[in-house]
Amino acid sequence: MPREAHQHSCVGTGFIVLDVIRNSVGTSATEKRFAGGSCGNVLTILAYFGWDANAVGRIGDDQAGRELVADLGKWGVETKLLQVEAGRGTPIIVQENYLDARGRPRHRFSRACPVCGATLPAYRPLLTTEAATIAAKLPSHSVFYFDRVAPGTLEIAQKSRAKGALVVFEPSGIKDERLFAGCLSAAHVVKYANDRIEGVHDVVAKAKVPIEIETLGAKGLRLRVRTNGRVGAWKDLPAFSAPELRDAAGSGDWTTAGLIHGLMTNGGSVDKVVADADAVVLATRKGQALAALNCGFEGARGLMYAADPKRVLDLVGAIVEGTKEPSVAALQSNKRSKGRGDDKTCLTCSGARALHP
Repeated sequence: MPREAHQHSCVGTGFIVLDVIRNSVGTSATEKRFAGGSCGNVLTILAYFGWDANAVGRIGDDQAGRELVADLGKWGVETKLLQVEAGRGTPIIVQENYLDARGRPRHRFSRACPVCGATLPAYRPLLTTEAATIAAKLPSHSVFYFDRVAPGTLEIAQKSRAKGALVVFEPSGIKDERLFAGCLSAAHVVKYANDRIEGVHDVVAKAKVPIEIETLGAKGLRLRVRTNGRVGAWKDLPAFSAPELRDAAGSGDWTTAGLIHGLMTNGGSVDKVVADADAVVLATRKGQALAALNCGFEGARGLMYAADPKRVLDLVGAIVEGTKEPSVAALQSNKRSKGRGDDKTCLTCSGARALHP
């Protein structure tokens, strides 16, 4: 199939969860529920920008799973490859927004139900025995994204790369070093947080990953690109100032989605795109600008529920060019967040079935 026919199509697997956002800032507590997790966010953001996005993973046959699928579907993410498992719970993460002692917005994550305190269902990797079957069902895609290390996921990543897809790997840890090295070898892009993974630089260098990105929190990130077999010097890219800091959650996901969107919009073969250091930097800066804008809204993807995607991309281009500053006011529209709100429902006991395995 000609590359142009599926240039903006992404398949993703990994951390796809129901985000429960509880906000204690203000006079009363609120709760909203959205599709989330790194993989869930990246896929949904790409769909927001007009991509064909396909989610692959395992969820439960429960109320949380139905809410997750409904929110993904709202943005056009294809969910037919999400395996719905009877008697198992859909992964849930609780994000609590609060003000620290100095009045600054902060957030923390938890896997405990805020009502009853029970441990919420966790992520479950793809089964190795299902990998070949899943790979055969995948639609043509130009990008494969994954954020968790698992044998079945690696098999699909390798098949996607062999078919010409850009493979983006965003690990949260190493655990199995041999398997981790295999995932790196399958990837064109690896992006990781400097405070989560230690000793990764040498492993990445041995795997000869074309693009390496290390995020540095509020300071921004640094990256280096391998061109003609040689690794370039680190390039520091400071973060853009957030127009209004309401919630920094999801910043990394917006950066990743912006990078993917920017790289694949340039055209050309994957090998050529990942070797173009200037194009990589430009695409990454656009991702960072998206992250800064999203900080002005509540939730990891709050920007999507409040602004038109074309208006967002136009502003991002101007921010990167230096002609405009990040601004929430410039993006406001008649959109409103439609996340389900209910700060009293027990996540463990709500719905027709229990959410725990």
